[in-house]
Amino acid sequence: MAEETIHYYKKTVPYLVGGRRFPNDPVGFVITDAQPWVEVKESELRNFKIANKRAFLEGLIEEIPEPSIDWETDNALSDEQIDQIFKDGIAKLRKKLPTITSISTAARMLDRAKTQRRSEAMIDALEDRVAELQGEELELERIERVLDRDA
Repeated sequence: MAEETIHYYKKTVPYLVGGRRFPNDPVGFVITDAQPWVEVKESELRNFKIANKRAFLEGLIEEIPEPSIDWETDNALSDEQIDQIFKDGIAKLRKKLPTITSISTAARMLDRAKTQRRSEAMIDALEDRVAELQGEELELERIERVLDRDA
């Protein structure tokens, strides 16, 4: 049996884009920065396009080639890599922190810094990053509540 073709779509705007997999779909989907595409089987493509006509006409979503799932992230740090960042000093840590986008990674770094009794400047910088990431997560939760309420 031949494998069915899969089509991929991404958002073209900087905000969340929601849609339906088929007309009257009670669940739907949301394309976010964390989930940057939606995949649609060839056999479901017609219903997908009908259900998302407005999004296509307004240019909110577009078809893309198959996305790569081989990505590197600064959030995947081993304990040894974290320790090396600490050893390199506060300047290296401050340069690295904006690339850390995961609360769990930032919190793990903060915990290691406290356990190792690193400098107050390092601990303060890590606490600030954790607080900043928690604020972003709370904002996303608020948006999801509003979307759920309006649905």
